[in-house]
Amino acid sequence: MKSTPNVLPWKNTPYEMDCNLAMGHLLMNLQPRLQVNGRVHAETYIAAVGAIAGYAAQRTLFAETPPVVGRNIHRIDTKSGEQYWFGDALNNMLMPKTEADGSRCLWSLAAGGALGAGLQPQQIPNLDAMFKHVVSTIGGINEGRSSVPAQHQAHLAARDLLKLVWPLALTCLSGKIPGAKREFGAAPVAWWSAIAAQASNRPIQDVKQVLAPDIALTLLMESAIYCSKLEQSSIEST
Repeated sequence: MKSTPNVLPWKNTPYEMDCNLAMGHLLMNLQPRLQVNGRVHAETYIAAVGAIAGYAAQRTLFAETPPVVGRNIHRIDTKSGEQYWFGDALNNMLMPKTEADGSRCLWSLAAGGALGAGLQPQQIPNLDAMFKHVVSTIGGINEGRSSVPAQHQAHLAARDLLKLVWPLALTCLSGKIPGAKREFGAAPVAWWSAIAAQASNRPIQDVKQVLAPDIALTLLMESAIYCSKLEQSSIEST
């Protein structure tokens, strides 16, 4: 994986400050939201980062290009009644296709965080295997769970974890931060995916003393891949 300077993709746009603040508030507030008895479980934190990033990627894609079933996007119905989104358009929100995509796609930024935490390039987990794992578990007892060893699973399955943390993410993205003396501008939905992807770089480095970067990267990405497929009404229903 080629290392390139990470320039915030919204730099020099009219929304630069709004996006910067949204990312900063997300990084600052996510860990406290997950505290139990004053402590944060590293695996649950990393999975939450991935869950937000994956779902934000879907929201950005659908805001820019409303889904038309059968046109590079497919909706799958399961026996349980749940619906899931599949397709190259969705997958490409997570994986960079060009060098320019590297500053706004989750895979390059999360992998960069793992390299920064000490992972060697030859140790980077296989991304195709992650996609296959996520797809193979949908509808089964391990749905929303990562392929990492049992002792490194998050405390919640990815869907439940996303339901817990997405309201916080929306608060940060909207600029309506609890306790702030004033509201800030909302980050446009078009930048949500990039903001969440950029926010994935540091957490893997933050937990490197207790969670190996290859495991953290797998946990984060599989959580993201799964949450990118979830129907909006199953996460944001009132």
